[in-house]
Amino acid sequence: MEIVEEGAYVPKKKPVLEEGVRALLSSKKKPKFRRQQWYQFKRLKEKWAKPKGMHSKLRRGYRYRLPMPGLGYRTPKKIRGLHPSGFREVMVYNIKDMDGIDPEKEAIRIHGRVGKRKREEIIKKADEMGIRVLNRGI
Repeated sequence: MEIVEEGAYVPKKKPVLEEGVRALLSSKKKPKFRRQQWYQFKRLKEKWAKPKGMHSKLRRGYRYRLPMPGLGYRTPKKIRGLHPSGFREVMVYNIKDMDGIDPEKEAIRIHGRVGKRKREEIIKKADEMGIRVLNRGI
């Protein structure tokens, strides 16, 4: 690992991806699917629920209504489950969980319930191994 002077800009580690995958990652995003009439009643949350009413315009697919989830919104198989950076996420709870991680294709996300001391140890070990930490600044 090369020595970097204090305060100098260090670019983030990039994944090694197959050809054409980078373009797929930056492709069009999915709309936010919301329950019908979520804005009308306080008791209804935004979480998706399939419309079941006989006269429901949303169930019948009227274009002026909210978008409904369907097969056309599925992500391509090559990028399914990848972080927007292109890495495959691995959840880490302690230093032992970092064994067997491929720094070329995988990045770690430190679990939210990990304390400050252990988090600093994990980040230090990740820097030594050359692994990208997705939630370093929390």
